[in-house]
Amino acid sequence: MKGVKVFTLIVFFAMIAVPLALFNFKPDAVSDVDNRKLAPSPFSASADNSKRWTVRTEEFVNDRIGLRNQMLQGYCMINDLAFHKMAHPSYSYGKNSYVFGAGVTTEPANTEYITAFTDALLQMQAYCKLRNVPFVVMLDPSKASVMTDKLPSSVNYNTESTDVLIAELDKKKINYVNNIEELTKLYKSGTQVFNKKYDANHWNYTGAFYGTQNCLKNLQKSLPKIHLNTESEFNVTQKTQKYLPLSRFPVNESVPDYELKDTITDITDKYKGLKIDEEYNAFKYFVNDKRKAEGCPRALVFQGSYMNIYGDKFFKNSFSEYIMVHGYQNSLDLPYYFGMFKPDCVVFEVAEYTIKDAYYSQSKMTGLKFNRPLSSLKKVSVSQKSLPYDSIDIKKSGEITTVEFKTEEKYEQVWVTFEGDYDMVKTATGYAAAVPTSEKDKDNVKMTITTLKDAHFDVYS
Repeated sequence: MKGVKVFTLIVFFAMIAVPLALFNFKPDAVSDVDNRKLAPSPFSASADNSKRWTVRTEEFVNDRIGLRNQMLQGYCMINDLAFHKMAHPSYSYGKNSYVFGAGVTTEPANTEYITAFTDALLQMQAYCKLRNVPFVVMLDPSKASVMTDKLPSSVNYNTESTDVLIAELDKKKINYVNNIEELTKLYKSGTQVFNKKYDANHWNYTGAFYGTQNCLKNLQKSLPKIHLNTESEFNVTQKTQKYLPLSRFPVNESVPDYELKDTITDITDKYKGLKIDEEYNAFKYFVNDKRKAEGCPRALVFQGSYMNIYGDKFFKNSFSEYIMVHGYQNSLDLPYYFGMFKPDCVVFEVAEYTIKDAYYSQSKMTGLKFNRPLSSLKKVSVSQKSLPYDSIDIKKSGEITTVEFKTEEKYEQVWVTFEGDYDMVKTATGYAAAVPTSEKDKDNVKMTITTLKDAHFDVYS
């Protein structure tokens, strides 16, 4: 009996000592179980001083205690095996063990926001149309919208926000492809466009194949030389995924995998000087020599995680050049990217559940105003002036040259011209534009800055 007591005491003290000995003091540590930064030291500069020091200390200890991840994973597995309950902050179970992203909501439609969002899309479409470039919105579904029948019985899911959005798109005659409708048809016909468990927040490669194909068919009406994908151009296999993304929750699910057979050239490194949002900073530039020889168009695509993770290989195979910019706030700077890359078409890809202020700022959309093409404007009142070189700042970074016209004057529109015209956008110190370095550095190419105010043009050359 005494030996049992001693053993119990040893085990008890080990349960306390081992987690303390393995305490995580690493700054900026991240948990791959619940996909977030762990609480900082309660006395560090990054601590949340709005909370009492006792609360900060409790959070720090709870987050940093040794074996935390193992304990959380064990807790998740016990709940799954014993109660078939998804005890994870990022996921939840639906019917028949289908997994959905946590927080499937049925919030009422924010009509004011949706109006601002679609007005911004209308401006983007008009901007492209004035430059004879097709524009299309690629509207992609959440898993809940397609597999509504697999949601938990407790969720009364509705599509009010999306219905209002689509009505606005139709009313404003915005060109869009409805992949919610497209993928729902495929799902009902037996095609698995979302995985049962793995990556519950995105379509799978099969869904991406059909979703991008739907978009390409829309663009093909204006650009007949666009290449439509075929499955024979990919090695289509099955791949076993052991865990849910950003977690160690085991699923061991066999999911579709598409590998493009042709090699596509990546020239992203030439554009390191590109202005891009700090949080949404993905950018890639691909050149497809095979499609270039066929005369396929160049595409500028503003896209989110649906395309960043699964869809890029299908667009790489269809365009001669595929320039992808992480969408969201960056898409509201359309003239900057359009001027720099001069695409043959523009795609605005958006998942329905990302249409919110955190991704697309309502205040920025409400104040959105784009330049008209300089060549389309009649210059009745014009003054010729010399370039104020002291007010012009030129910075080169690889293939990108940024030209800034520093001025306190407020103009309606400003352009800089080399071989072509580039819209300059308002900055804190004046107006700026990005131009290709190769064009700016050409022999005998002169720079001109044109301003418009009160129907009068000043041309600086």
